[in-house]
Order: sequence, then C-alpha cells, then structure tokens
Amino acid sequence: MQRNVLPYQQQKLVAQVAVVVLALFAFLRPVAETQEQAGTLTISYEQAVFYSLQQHPRLAAYEFRRQAAAARTIQAGVGPRPELGVEIEDVAGTGNFNGTQNAQVTVGVGWVLQCDVIDKRVQASRIQASLIETEQQIAALDVAADTARYFLQALAQQERLSLAQHAKREARHGLEDIRRQVQAGKLPEAEASRARAELERRSLAAEDVEHEYIISKYQLAAQWGDRHPRFSALKGSLAVPVATIDIAWLQEQVSNNPQLTLFLNRDRIAEADIALAKAEAGIQWRIDAGIRRLEEVDDYSLVAGITIPLGRSNRNIARVNALMAEQKRYQVEQSAQSIALETQVYVMAQQLLHSRHVSEAFAHRIIPSLQRALADTRNAYQLGKYSYYELAAAERDLIDARLSFLQAQYSTRLYWIEIEKLTGLSLAQPLPVSPPGYEK
Repeated sequence: MQRNVLPYQQQKLVAQVAVVVLALFAFLRPVAETQEQAGTLTISYEQAVFYSLQQHPRLAAYEFRRQAAAARTIQAGVGPRPELGVEIEDVAGTGNFNGTQNAQVTVGVGWVLQCDVIDKRVQASRIQASLIETEQQIAALDVAADTARYFLQALAQQERLSLAQHAKREARHGLEDIRRQVQAGKLPEAEASRARAELERRSLAAEDVEHEYIISKYQLAAQWGDRHPRFSALKGSLAVPVATIDIAWLQEQVSNNPQLTLFLNRDRIAEADIALAKAEAGIQWRIDAGIRRLEEVDDYSLVAGITIPLGRSNRNIARVNALMAEQKRYQVEQSAQSIALETQVYVMAQQLLHSRHVSEAFAHRIIPSLQRALADTRNAYQLGKYSYYELAAAERDLIDARLSFLQAQYSTRLYWIEIEKLTGLSLAQPLPVSPPGYEK
C-alpha cells in the first residue's frame, strides 16, 4: 500500500516526534507465529504511529501556518515606500511673480531611515514563526500518544479475545466430555445442563470482546484517516515486561517536554517585541533630496534636507512595560508548569511500578497456583471426587486471573505512554522517511 510522501521538513518532524514514543512498544515487535503462517494482514506499532503522524488532519494545517509565517517574515522586511514630491513656487502671483517666468520647480524623493526597525521587525517575525514548529511538535506528540493508546487498547482486546476464545473451547470440550459421561450413566443430566450454561456464558463473553476489538480497530484506523481498518490483526504482545525505571532521572527529563519549550519561545517572542518597541520609539530620520529648476536664470540646483522627529525617545514606555510584564508571566508559568510535569511524572511512575508489581504477582505466583489448582481439580473431577461445579469454578478463577494479569500489563503500558509524553524522551531509532505499508 503506497502512501503520500511528505516534504522533507515534515518528514524530519515526523521522525523526531515518532522516536519520542517508539521505545514504548519496542517490546511489541515480535509477531505471533500463527498470524504469520496464516497470512493475516497485520500492522505494527511503528506503522500505526507513522501513518497517524503523516496523515492526521490535525497536523495538516501546520504546513499552511508555516507558509503564512514565512510570508509574514518576508513582508516584515519591506520598508516604507520612498515618496516622490513635486513642488512649484513663485508662480501665478503679482508683479514680478506673475506667470511662470520666475517659477521654481523642485522634484525630490524622500524616505524614512528604518534599517534598525526593519531588522527588529524581521527578527520578531522569525521568532514568532518558530512558535508554530513548537506547537506542531506538541500536536504531533498528542497524536502519537493517542495512536499509542488506541493501538494498546486494540492489542489488549486482541489478547482478551484470544483468552475468551480459549475459554470457550475449553467449555465446549468440557460439555462434550460430560455428555459422554451422562450417556454412560456416570453423571446426572444436571451436570450437562450446567456445562451448557457455562458454554453459553463464555460464548457471550467472547462475543462481547470481539465487538470491542472491532471498535478499537476502527478507532485506530481513524487516526490516519481510514474509514475502515485495512488490517485484521496487530503485531505485538503485552507479555514482555517493562524495563526498570529511575523516577528521579525521569523527572529530570521533563525539560524535554515541548510545552516548556513553548514557554521559552514565548519568552523569546516577548524579548523581540520589546526590542522592536524600543526601536520604533527611537528617532527615525527622514531624508529628502531632489533637483530644483530656476526659470529666472534658466538653471538647476540640488536640494536636500533632513527631518528629525522631536520629543522623547521613550514614547513606547507603556508598551515596553506591558511586554516585560508578559515576559515575566511566561517565566513564572514555565516554572509552575515544570513543577506540575515533574509531579505528574512521579505519579505516573508510581502507578507504573504498582501495576508492574501486580503483573509480576499474577505471573509468578497467582496464575501458577491457580494452574496447579485447576490440574488437581480436573484430576479429582475425573475420579468422581468433584462435581462439574467445582471444575468450572476452578477454570473461571484461572480465566479471571489471566484477565487481571492482562489488565495489569495494559495499565503498566498506559502509564508508560504518559511518562513518554510528559518527558519527551527519544529512546528509539528514527523511522524511515516513507511508510513501508501494511505487511502480510
């Protein structure tokens, strides 16, 4: 499947933002053997992020905003027009000045010297344009994080569906076994009725998860503008453990967050506006030069003049003070935002550690214990010591534990998405400049 290739500047931005979250799913790269053998159309996390960064409607407008900013910067470098003036003196009067014999005609050009003002105006416009790139980075990071959540949600539903279908098969096998025993007179019909009810419950549970799985795939595909998902499965697994994290180090990485860069850019914009306001309040000389025609002596002469505005050079003091107040506000808000981000990182990291602890408890202690309990219960059931009710209860306990384990893994990775977004970490290699397309 071919995709439109972005301009180089956008490709560079896509790669820069994508690597911020790629490490989140480095563990999602393995592909299930059954999917590859069956030729199932799959999509990876890297592809999903790249497609969304390349084609999400929210990001498309930034290219036009950059074009508009570039045009405004060019316009800022345009100075005032020179003025052509024509002046006629000593005509249509009385006496010696009757008629045009003593006329004096002056043709001149005047212009205002604004070199410093123009430079400051261009500089302010360029810094203002840089704000757009930072805003685009924030928007792209939001899109990438949303895509990560949708991918993670679809992946979790895919694994839940696998568990539900496995439980459904186990229930069907159990029903078939009980029917044989009922026909042989070893079990009462009530056991078969319970088994049929259990199969119906697990069939409904599988159907519910399948509906959620379909919805999550549609939500994921919508991130890059597809009305219908052109993939049937997702590459990856939630079973790979999350690496150890250092909370203090993560809090230090908050400085990479584009939201803080946004405050820095606004601070620079205020600084440039202050410089421009001071330059505009300064003395701007006007120079006039021209040629004068003297009819009385049939001769020409050069004329020149300089106009210097009067008054104080601090006429923009109120505007400068307002801009300085805005600049200090940005600095205070940046400090407050930094503290808030560090706090969020700490909270997300603590939540991640707890979810990982829960996940490890299910993986290493709870699920193995329930597996042994199920095996013992199944043996006792086959010996006639337990009823189907005890066997079904043991199977449900194991299924619930596996679902809880999956939920803990899912939560762990959700928290890691937030940490990646808050810290702006770049922990993986950049993506290629053009999307590879879906793979079989």
